[in-house]
Amino acid sequence: MRRAHFSKCIGIALAVSLACLAGVALWTARGSGDSGHDLFLRNDFTFGRVVYQNSGGFYRGWGWGRWSVDFPSADANVIRALRATTSLKINEPQAVELTDPDLFDIPFLYILEVGSLQFSQEEVDALREYLLRGGFLMVDDFHGSRQWAVWESQMKRVFPERDIAEVPAGHAIFHCYYDFDEYPLVPGTAALWRPGNYERDGALYGHRLRGITDDSGRLMVLMNWNADLGDGWEHAADPGYPRAYSLIAYRLAVNYAIYAMTH
Repeated sequence: MRRAHFSKCIGIALAVSLACLAGVALWTARGSGDSGHDLFLRNDFTFGRVVYQNSGGFYRGWGWGRWSVDFPSADANVIRALRATTSLKINEPQAVELTDPDLFDIPFLYILEVGSLQFSQEEVDALREYLLRGGFLMVDDFHGSRQWAVWESQMKRVFPERDIAEVPAGHAIFHCYYDFDEYPLVPGTAALWRPGNYERDGALYGHRLRGITDDSGRLMVLMNWNADLGDGWEHAADPGYPRAYSLIAYRLAVNYAIYAMTH
């Protein structure tokens, strides 16, 4: 870690730890129910990979498909980065369905490849409740206007009354640990190897960070469109993937996690 960030790291890490402890009762009061977990573990940081149904393969009763791209290596790698950077008590990453009763024990959800996803009504209802109770959803690895339209239609089912908006460069999520002057590009490996057909018409729109907020202005849903942070996490040790992109992906993940746990 660079010396210029050291004092900032200590302050933020301490603040995050205190916020986690202070939030234990709040998270429990939000209605997670008694899952049998120790009370003081409920608000530790858990990276939850959202499982959604599709055809092909089998994993713990779920279809192994688009939800599992980069899984589990990307999840494990980003957890290592968070453990190295913050003083959060971090659990092992989890794969979880939106209808799982343990969903409310997981403060941070990650979902990707959503360009053809269709939620069930039960998933829509569960996700809405989860987010309004204080949960956070990060969306990643979807590209072009067609995939955007599909995902937008699903979010309109979850929050028909709320707009999706660009996240401005001055937003706290860009400055709560690392400072970003603008939303940086993190391309997927396919974009590097097949630039002519991977992004489809995404190049017309550029990489975008968009979100949905609650009534207090807290970001509940964060959407990385025409970007692929998961590849940045997974391929950090791959000599064929530029290290600079992986560093950006990890730094964004730290900011996202700190924001999710302190807002």
